[in-house]
Amino acid sequence: MGRAVTAARKPDIVCIGAQKAGTSWLHEVLGARPDVWVPPFKELHFFDHRFVPECRRWTPWHVRRGLKAARARHLEQVIPPCPAYLAYIDRLEQGPPLNAIWYEYVFSRAEAQQNCLDVTPEYCCIPAAGVAFFARFLPQTQIVYIIRDPLDRLKSQVRMIAQRRKDAKLTEADWAQILEMPALRSRGDYLNNVPRWDAHFGPERLLYLPFGLIRSDPGDALRQVEAHCALPAQTPVAAGQKVHATAPLDLPEAVLGALTALARPQQRFLEDRFGAGFLQQIA
Repeated sequence: MGRAVTAARKPDIVCIGAQKAGTSWLHEVLGARPDVWVPPFKELHFFDHRFVPECRRWTPWHVRRGLKAARARHLEQVIPPCPAYLAYIDRLEQGPPLNAIWYEYVFSRAEAQQNCLDVTPEYCCIPAAGVAFFARFLPQTQIVYIIRDPLDRLKSQVRMIAQRRKDAKLTEADWAQILEMPALRSRGDYLNNVPRWDAHFGPERLLYLPFGLIRSDPGDALRQVEAHCALPAQTPVAAGQKVHATAPLDLPEAVLGALTALARPQQRFLEDRFGAGFLQQIA
């Protein structure tokens, strides 16, 4: 914590999604390694803030909240506090946030031998111009895209949204409003998202990791990520631990029917793109 800021950096590894597909697991497992450096908070939102207008309504708030929490953790855990770290947080808070200078400064506290990591699930949704910019801006970065069964992912996302509502019981109108949310479609829209990334990155740069492998064999999932990112093989104790699992919630039959209809074309696309074997591993 006591080291000074060195130089601006860019991430060596970026996990681009999908939301509710194990990205927090990957962030925690890789972040526990001494050779991987993670930012003060998960989900930097640099690329989606730049290329998805609707995200700009809330990404500055997300940054402020993340930095506030990082400062509070430091003051609680580090006694006496590190002036260099607090100055680093100050600069990130004072901004302007979410531009290229800010993004590169985020990684400036990493040691030269560490791999910098950015895990932001919304990146998978950026438009074609955003993916082209990503390719130019990060010409050597390794990318991980975790693919979860479309229906399971949708149900988890809907449960998360519903549980964030303050009302104890959602009405039919509430459920209808949730089903119309653009994010419900975009964040698991493999049919449109995957071809945009395929257009710029082959398997040497972009790893499609089946979500089910994280559940059934987290060690194997981690080994695939390590091999893809040229990281030495390790077996962290927490590899099999669930991170930020969504609490159970019964969904109305009408909601389940609507989600099943949304998932069907996504499931067909995934089978066509990746094959039946991969499809068996994503649930």
